[in-house]
Amino acid sequence: MAKTPSSLALPKLDREEKTLDLRLRLRGRAAVDLTEYQKAYEADHGETIETELLAQHIIATFLERDRAFQARRKSGQPSAAAK
Repeated sequence: MAKTPSSLALPKLDREEKTLDLRLRLRGRAAVDLTEYQKAYEADHGETIETELLAQHIIATFLERDRAFQARRKSGQPSAAAK
């Protein structure tokens, strides 16, 4: 039986990729949503994923798809923190 393609925005992750250590405490709706997303990822891709790795890739995917951020980066315009 062929598996249907994932409908999630986050593609299946390359586990050979280096990861960055990230400490994060989520509360309330964000914690519930991340747990539900983790379960959806596991159902779609047929393998478990560590919460830390999932969160890292969600952040990376968000930054990559943020057109305003990418335009700012390409223009060489500094971020507010760099001013």
